[in-house]
Amino acid sequence: MVKIENKQLIATFSEQGAETTSLRDAQSGREYIWQGDPAFWGGHSPILFPITGGLWNGESRIGDRAYNIPKHGFAKKMTWQVGEQTAESVMFFLEDTEITREVFPYAFRLEVCYHLDGRTLKADFKVENKGTETMFFQMGGHPGLNLPDYKEDGGVCGYIRLTGKADHLLRAGEQGCIIMEGATPARYPIPLTEEGLVPVCVDTFRNEALILEHQVEAATLLDMEKRPIATVCSTAPVWLFWSPQGVHSPFVCFEPWYGLPDLQGFSGPIAERAFIQQAEGGTTWTGGYEVEV
Repeated sequence: MVKIENKQLIATFSEQGAETTSLRDAQSGREYIWQGDPAFWGGHSPILFPITGGLWNGESRIGDRAYNIPKHGFAKKMTWQVGEQTAESVMFFLEDTEITREVFPYAFRLEVCYHLDGRTLKADFKVENKGTETMFFQMGGHPGLNLPDYKEDGGVCGYIRLTGKADHLLRAGEQGCIIMEGATPARYPIPLTEEGLVPVCVDTFRNEALILEHQVEAATLLDMEKRPIATVCSTAPVWLFWSPQGVHSPFVCFEPWYGLPDLQGFSGPIAERAFIQQAEGGTTWTGGYEVEV
């Protein structure tokens, strides 16, 4: 594990996946990141690359070939290298290998730099295209946040406050791909309370993730007294909020994505995937998110 800290927070990370495994208050010891109990979900805060979500029939068409990239990509399963590190920041990097090129035929360098700034953990992404042809990809964050008011007997155990102009959501259906109505994605109402909050409960996630496109700038997790626990901010065009389907769980994930799962029935080239990102040969793409507690 790799640790960084300041006077307010202590954060730790795993070299596998460059994943945040803990974000604790330096004084009280309060833990904000889900600790990965496999009875619910074994992750903490994985990084998704080079796709977010799933592919229709498991295939991504790049050039004249179809490649099988696993759901959420391969970066979360790989061992990253530790780069520059200070007391309050650390950079991890991952480069292409013969194994990655079997499913994603690009030469790349992927970096994530974590930095503590007061009570905020910042995660800055860089994707460098080391080749000459345009590289198409997606990338996302997936931080799981603890619910301090979770009780095993069920019911609402917190709320999500959305910042932006959220008025509808998408859903993933068959093969984890976006449900369609004819030629366009099907749109559904957001489950909101009279106060405009999303209740965190089994019923809210009966269709798995809430998927919002171009509607969220930030989201805040609230406790049962509607006091803020953590706020996630990002420029990402897609946001997901997820808790295991049909399971009363002690955490919820806030997921800013630079990408979207395939639309059901999609069979086009990677360049036409929803919310695809790109980096021209020799250039670097940037993105990221931050968590304030």
